[in-house]
Amino acid sequence: MKLVQLLYFSRASREMSLADLKSVLESARKNNTNLEVSGMLCYDRRYFLQALEGERDVVNELYLDIADDPRHDEVTIISYCNVEKLSFDQWKMGYASSSAEFNKLLSEMGQQDFLPAEMSEEQAFHFLKHMSKSQQQL
Repeated sequence: MKLVQLLYFSRASREMSLADLKSVLESARKNNTNLEVSGMLCYDRRYFLQALEGERDVVNELYLDIADDPRHDEVTIISYCNVEKLSFDQWKMGYASSSAEFNKLLSEMGQQDFLPAEMSEEQAFHFLKHMSKSQQQL
């Protein structure tokens, strides 16, 4: 089985309410459980940054579905690579948004605002990995 990791960012087509985010996460967690996909999602200032991991064909199909979702646009792949081991396998879909830890990490990366388009592949992965240790229940 070929495992892949896909990192992407997108911009919400409108400001997401707490109820909107809960809906996105509930759907993702249910689908990802069935598809055996894991991942991590960060959201702030209308931007999403997400990692998806799993079997290549499954992740590819899931990404195409995500890219078609009208709740966001500017969907941009940051990285796509084969992996031997999953980095987010403890989460069907982890979640983090603006918090003291979130903002501290942005500051350490030289960002005042959450702008995934300005993150390198390494920064995006590091940000998601670090924030996966500071989960927010939603």
